[in-house]
Amino acid sequence: MIDDQIALIKDTVIQARKKLANGQIYQSLNGQLENLVGSLSKRSKTIVKPVDGGDSALALMQKTSEKFIQVKKVLLTDDQLFEILRQLASTNPAYRDRGAFYFLSDLISNKALSPEQMRWIANYLVADERLFGHILEPLNDGVFQRSFSLLILGQLLSADIQQNFIDTQLRDRIINQVAAYALLEQDGRGFVGEKGWAHAFTHLGNVCSNLCSSPKVRRTDKILLLATLLVGYHNAPVPFVAGEDARIAAYLAEITNLNEIYEDYFLRVLKFWHQGLTAQMAVTTEAGWNKIYNRNRLLQQLLLQKDAFPGSIVDYIESTRDYLN
Repeated sequence: MIDDQIALIKDTVIQARKKLANGQIYQSLNGQLENLVGSLSKRSKTIVKPVDGGDSALALMQKTSEKFIQVKKVLLTDDQLFEILRQLASTNPAYRDRGAFYFLSDLISNKALSPEQMRWIANYLVADERLFGHILEPLNDGVFQRSFSLLILGQLLSADIQQNFIDTQLRDRIINQVAAYALLEQDGRGFVGEKGWAHAFTHLGNVCSNLCSSPKVRRTDKILLLATLLVGYHNAPVPFVAGEDARIAAYLAEITNLNEIYEDYFLRVLKFWHQGLTAQMAVTTEAGWNKIYNRNRLLQQLLLQKDAFPGSIVDYIESTRDYLN
């Protein structure tokens, strides 16, 4: 059964999509989402079930890769794909990163999977169990499942540009789930010891970039994805120190140059952030300071890439740069 807070976030996203499509809540969207995320409470930490079958999955991937080199064709059953996809949740980078991710990425880029398999994988990746597992709990190993589901999803979205296997129903599901995820994720860790890369917000930036560049995604949906990513980034309680700010900045440069409405929305959010900073009383928590410095690092990245941004964005950041120290 889905957590009631996750259910609330998902319902809010669906309602926000409808209201934006009807020309409502544009000006109030950021404030509403900020209040919603601010009201969320942590859940108690639970055990993240270890993923087994890593060696057999690696053997299957090796055998399949060798056959593909020979005959340029891959025949994998749904059960075999499931066995490989499960490894995206592994805490062992040999199974997850260098195994399942590399293998699936190669299959997708080489057009070795059928459209039906690509849709099946996309639906698997955006299921609640993958994107929201353990997401409201203190930092935990569930982040690998969530983050690497996004990483492969980004590969699929890129492939869809030429192959057109994502239909309207699946695209709507992806947008709803990714927007909800952006509001819920708070694990901003980069490299996690022997377990390797988590990089959830970097992978989220990839997916948002894929969706914002797609002509099949409506303008109002792009606003929603921009809004949820910014709120998620702004409320993350851990420091972003592994390039997340640079990836998010690149996405922001891309979308603010697509149309003036995205430029206007981002400018509104920057002003909201600045107002909150100037009105803030003494910060006394680690999470509070992390949020301030995450904001500063992002805006510094924007200034480093200022030639890529509309003048209004750069001018506003320059006018408030005294708050970047």
